[in-house]
This record gives sequence, structure tokens and C-alpha cells, in this order.
Amino acid sequence: MTNEIYNGFAVYCNKRRPFGVISPNGDRNAICNTRTVPKRIRKYLIEIEDKRFYEHGAVDIKGITRATLANLKAGKIVQGGSTITQQLARNQIRDNRKNIIRKIRETALAFNIERHNNKDEIIDLYLNKVFWGKKNYGIRAACLDYFKKEPENLNTKEQLILLTLLRGPNYYLNNDVVLEKRCNLLSSILLERNVINQRKFSQIKKSESKIESNLLEVFRSETVPFITKSINTKQYSIYSTLNVELQNEVTKFISNSKYPTSIIGISNGEIICVGSSNGSDYPFLYRSNVGSTLKPFIYSILRQSGYSSSSIFSTTTKNSIDWDIREAQSVSSELLSLEDALFLSNNNTFVNAAYECGMEELLSSLSKILNKPKSNLVPSSVLGATIDGLTLFELVKSYESFFCDYKSNPIKSECISILNKIAVDKFYGEFSNSFLKTGTTNFNKERFAIVGYANTLFGFLRQGNEINDYSKEGGFISSILGFLQNISRKKYKWSSENE
Repeated sequence: MTNEIYNGFAVYCNKRRPFGVISPNGDRNAICNTRTVPKRIRKYLIEIEDKRFYEHGAVDIKGITRATLANLKAGKIVQGGSTITQQLARNQIRDNRKNIIRKIRETALAFNIERHNNKDEIIDLYLNKVFWGKKNYGIRAACLDYFKKEPENLNTKEQLILLTLLRGPNYYLNNDVVLEKRCNLLSSILLERNVINQRKFSQIKKSESKIESNLLEVFRSETVPFITKSINTKQYSIYSTLNVELQNEVTKFISNSKYPTSIIGISNGEIICVGSSNGSDYPFLYRSNVGSTLKPFIYSILRQSGYSSSSIFSTTTKNSIDWDIREAQSVSSELLSLEDALFLSNNNTFVNAAYECGMEELLSSLSKILNKPKSNLVPSSVLGATIDGLTLFELVKSYESFFCDYKSNPIKSECISILNKIAVDKFYGEFSNSFLKTGTTNFNKERFAIVGYANTLFGFLRQGNEINDYSKEGGFISSILGFLQNISRKKYKWSSENE
């Protein structure tokens, strides 16, 4: 069973609020259980868009004649002659050009739809597929985005707002006055035709329903196994582990980033935020070398092998190692302790220590930490290179699994303490209870960072490089600092046992 079966499912956040949809592209298409759609909206739809829907076929000749006469009399287009089936066909071919070729295609498809579906099925298709503005396809996506509720919970005014949007989503979404005017017109038509009574008409006039874009997130189906707590297949809903407030901050951070950026956050074993400029599945699928982010694991393995934090190693490549090792930043000392090497992220020191300790044994230990076969590791894995690469998710998950017991493990606690010093140094003294480890690859065009803050592990990946900017950080750390500052200012709690 593939994850694609969840395309069109709505995603609810940890607070049981509608939050997003599963879609293979940028569109928001949420499957609607049409049995739960109020009968009234079906009735209103037919009355306003196609009164003779159950009486004609794909094309309504009487409707076209009536519309043509009305338009000629008014000197402008005041009525449309398209049937509901034709509107559905137009949405399916996604061609809004006003020419004869499009009209022929639309009409041919409308006849095909009528041939293979009964009238009630056509209404179901219409409610699930028609465009409602802002990349929302289907009534459910529109309801979740504009009103933050499911279709069955819409009031009459909200139903009329949706029917208004059908005539020109962008036009009405950007003009509250004409939107309200159109809603009043529709309610008057329904009153005149005895579809609603005077009491309902008065309620509609008095009610105030405002469109508030929920900015539904779009998640790809490959993300589903990682963010899901439970799935309701009858309601086409996924209840996720995601924190809605934090997810919103992730989305803002990514949209404001100058370069392609990916973020993932894990807390208590659950993914509470994820996002990427390259699609929500990118942190789970894209594999690469991860640079110096593996050094905390190497440090801990060396310490467990009997080396102390003050053990001294050379900062230059030994002659016995046929390996040209570059450093992101130079050091003046010819020797460094293991602790200083981790703080400064010195490559030669770690390679020299690994060979002295025993490369094969060290890689065996590292393979267990990364949950990867040893055959995937090579000596350069000490510096973050692996044969198949690691995903951002795998990297963060490895940190969480390995350091979850650091408070009761002296060596791991010592390692976290060094990473804390890095955070204090890089974050200019802010977030003194956090820890940080960075890594760069591909001549600094890929920058990784693992941040521990408020009981959450964040993984960052930024790809790209400014012209002539080959510095180690290139503004990456300052952008992460800004992200932390934003989430710390929010009213929702970010508790930490260290605070």
C-alpha cells in the first residue's frame, strides 16, 4: 500500500485543528465525504448555478438561449449559460481561455461526464473538484482554508460566500464589499424562489462571516508515515503530531530564506514541525554527506574507548595517512585536546584520533548509532561522509536516540556541555540552555545545524552560497538565531528543564 492513497486527506494538528492537506503538487485538494455535506448547499448550488440541472443533459439549450437574451438586453454579460456539468468539465481541463477550441473540449468532456455518471454523482464530483480560489480545489479545501471548519459545520451565510466565490474567486476574495453585495443578491434570489423563508433571509442579512485564510499547508504523501498519530479513512483525515504554532514559524522561516532551506523538529520521539523549500518530503528523502555534525558521536566513541577529554592529537595530517584534509577554519596550535577539537570542529584532530583508536572499531560503533550497515561507512565518515548519505530526518533522529539519556551518562553529558559552549559562542550568549553543532559540505554550499532547545531537537539544512562567500557560516547561524528568537517570543510555552 503506497502513501499516495492519502492524497486529498486533510491534516489536523496536535490541537485537532484543520491544518493542511496531502497533495502531490502545490494545489490544496481535500477529499470531501459528500454524504456529510449539508443538503441545503446542494440545493442552493443547483438553484443558483443550474436550476434545470435534473431536467437537461450536458448542455442546456434553454439556459443558453435565456442567458443570451438577457446579456443582449443588458448590453453586457449578466448571466451564464453553462451547466453544472460544463463547469465541472472546465475545471477538469483547467483551461480558462475564451476560444472555440476550449469550448469544444469542455462540451465534449461534459457529455462524457453525463454518460458515465448520474446527476447526484456529478454534484459529488463538482463539490470535490471545482476551483474555489487560492489553489483550493473542492469545497472541503475551501471550508478548511477560509473558515477553519468542515463543510457540515458551515452556516448559511458561509455557504453563500462559497457559492459567490464560484463566479470569480480572486475577484471576490480581494473585495469584501462586492462579496457582501453578491451574497445579499443570492439570498434575495433564494427568498424569491421560496428556497429560504423570510426568517432565514433576515438571519443571513444580520450575520457576519469573514473569510480568514487559514493558509493550509500542503504536505506530500511521503510525509504521512512520519507525522501521523492516527488516520480516519472514512473522514479522509490525518491526525498529526505537528505543533501548529511552531509549524507556522517554520513556514515563515522557509519562505523568508534566501536559499533553499529545510527544517525538522523532533520532541519526545515525535515530529512536531517539518518543512522545506523543496517540498515537505525533502527532509525524509534527500540524502547527502552531513559534514561535522557527526563529530559529537565520534567524540563520545573516543571517550568510551578510553581517551580523555584532554587527550592531545596533532592538528596536521600524519604522513601515514594518505588523505588531504581541509579545514573550514585554521588553528594556530599544532596540538589540540579532544574537547577543544570538538569545540573548534578541527578535522585533522578527529581523523588522527580515529586512526589511533582503530578506524574499523570506531566505524562499527558509529554504524550502530546511525542505524546504518557498516558497509555504508568509510574512513571519511569521521568527517560526515557516507556511501549512501543521510537524510536530515535520520541525522536528527540519531541525535535524539543517542543523547536521550545524556543526563545519566557522564560522557554524553560532557559532550552536550561542549555543544552548549558552541551555542553560547555562536548565539552571542542568547539561549544559554541550548546546544549546537554545525556541519558544512560541498565547499560550504550545504550547511547543516543541529540545535537542541526547549526539549526539542531541530535540524536545519541550507543549500546554496552567495557569490564569493565561502565563509564557514555565511549568515546561516544568524538566521537560525532569528528563528529561535521568534519562537521564544510567542505566547505558547517552550518549557525546558534547564530554564
